[in-house]
Amino acid sequence: MIYLLNDLRKYLRQLGVYIAAAILLLSLGVLGGIFLADHPVFSGLKLRDSLGEFSRLFSNFPKPLLALAVFINNALKTLLVIVLGVICGIVPVVFIVVNGVAIGFVLRVSVESKGIASSLLGIIPHGIFELPGITLGVAIGLRVGLYATKRLIGRSGTAVGSELRRGLQLFGTVIVPLLFVGAVIEAFLTAALIGK
Repeated sequence: MIYLLNDLRKYLRQLGVYIAAAILLLSLGVLGGIFLADHPVFSGLKLRDSLGEFSRLFSNFPKPLLALAVFINNALKTLLVIVLGVICGIVPVVFIVVNGVAIGFVLRVSVESKGIASSLLGIIPHGIFELPGITLGVAIGLRVGLYATKRLIGRSGTAVGSELRRGLQLFGTVIVPLLFVGAVIEAFLTAALIGK
């Protein structure tokens, strides 16, 4: 058990630069979503209307079912980001930027309609668990992608499979619990806070 914890800590330290890269990409995406919310592309897609319909659709879900749906959605996407990181890290980059843009867009729309306090209440409670889980998944995907790229050009002796296994271990022991707690909070607490 102590060996596993030490190995986990060591791996998290090795992920440091990739976590920083994932946070930077997410932040750029969020800023993009905030500043581009009025862009004709978003207007043409009628995303504001879609958000309202999406929110109404899930507001009728029983809370346990909603928590399960959110958890499965986030866990599967994060798992795919890790596994598809082998494609030179492209999928994790696209995933985190697109998610950042979506968060920025939703935040901008929410602030305009409900104010900043209510909008932050709708994101922060579950976000403090969900975002670190997703960011860790992206960091693993980026690391796997770098190793896969080095392997492809013959500059690394590290087996991509062993790096992927380490990432999947972290996924099962740290990311899954974070996403589960985040999903439960989103379904029960965030939904109640937004409903006020």
